[in-house]
Amino acid sequence: MFTRRFALCAVAVAFLGTPSARAQQPGAADEKSLRDVLRAYQKAWNSHDVNAWSSFLADDIWFTEAWDSYGRQKGRENAVNLFKSNFAASELKLDVVRMRIMPDGTATIAMREIVSHLPKTAGKYKAVFESDPVISRWRKEGAAWKMFFFTSDKGWALDQLKKDGLG
Repeated sequence: MFTRRFALCAVAVAFLGTPSARAQQPGAADEKSLRDVLRAYQKAWNSHDVNAWSSFLADDIWFTEAWDSYGRQKGRENAVNLFKSNFAASELKLDVVRMRIMPDGTATIAMREIVSHLPKTAGKYKAVFESDPVISRWRKEGAAWKMFFFTSDKGWALDQLKKDGLG
């Protein structure tokens, strides 16, 4: 009996791999690399460098900081114009709440976002806007993660998160 259990355990370990091998599966590596990209994205926003910030966007991005039923911010150029007009003089804080690597290799991220508009006077920002939840969707283009969808509109974000199994 002991030999049979030992043999079954050995087969299970050989089939499933060791715990450290399972921790290094592609999904876990993708999630770590995407969290690193999100930190770099936030840093680029806070550097107020539109070129650095836009380097994280896919050419076909749909980027909105509110409900956009007409798709006016579709495309990198429109997203850049929105950033220049509304967000270049702001600071961003993103907190990842949930992340899911989708079966097609894209990733959906539920976040909490705080956009604080400059200038700061007496230690206080001109205006602060908190959005929870926000959703962003990312895909790999070559070796780089690129954002192809973002909204901070609560209703739209909740709907899209539910659709992607995060709601």
